[in-house]
Amino acid sequence: MILEHELPQGSKLYFDTSAKLKRDIESCAIRAFYENDYKEIVTPTFSFLEHQGDIFNRELVRLSSESNHQIGLRYDTTLDAMRIVTKRITRSSEHKKWFYIQPVFSYPTTEIHQIGAEHLGGESLSPVMCLGIGILAELGLKPFLQISNMKIPLLCAKHSGVNLEVFASNNVEQLLQMPSYIAELTRVKTKQDLIKAIANAPVFLKGELERLLECASYCEYENSIFSPLAYAPSSYYGDLFFRMFLGNATLLQGGKYSVFEDGVESISSCGFAIYTDEVVECLLA
Repeated sequence: MILEHELPQGSKLYFDTSAKLKRDIESCAIRAFYENDYKEIVTPTFSFLEHQGDIFNRELVRLSSESNHQIGLRYDTTLDAMRIVTKRITRSSEHKKWFYIQPVFSYPTTEIHQIGAEHLGGESLSPVMCLGIGILAELGLKPFLQISNMKIPLLCAKHSGVNLEVFASNNVEQLLQMPSYIAELTRVKTKQDLIKAIANAPVFLKGELERLLECASYCEYENSIFSPLAYAPSSYYGDLFFRMFLGNATLLQGGKYSVFEDGVESISSCGFAIYTDEVVECLLA
């Protein structure tokens, strides 16, 4: 028997103070987006399964349409929004900056409220990252900012013969036993650490390490942490990426990615998502 007050596991309920905080967070983000020339997009809750980034993902909530086509609930807004912008909206608008405020869903009954921004064709991650930092600062939060570059572990794996899974698993003990330049990168945390590592790095890594340093210097955020060997949280982040966290809670994450058109990688873009549920919890605490 399911009691009337029970909710499905993973679903969200906001009321009174928490509902006001959620609305305040959204209002703060909206002001920042409009001030930076972003326009809003609301994507459908349902999409054809073949248009999802990973149709074999077991966390996708699946159902069938009236024509028996496989449908999925929105699992990721970034790819969905950029697919719609490039395939439909560009016929009537050439605008490149978009934001959204909507949940995503995963199996079996989990909903995650997100606020996000996507800059189609954005070459530099720094302005987008600083926009996210500014929104959280406006809310009175100063989480840690972790900045990484997925190209660094990819290059290390290629040139050292180390399996990429070692970086994905973040096995620090194993990484410290790797070639000296990998061991040194494992210890990098501060700006000074990174500058020293750049001086000692092999030629094939210097350029990407310098890009990592340059990305952070745009904002000069005092709670910055550098993690050159971190593995990207999403498969489409193949370049610079970042996350902001307090304790075990990730409040925001984003990075650079490429939008594919007709199977051809064509447009370098960047964006981020604020995890509203986690931000509300932090503000309540």
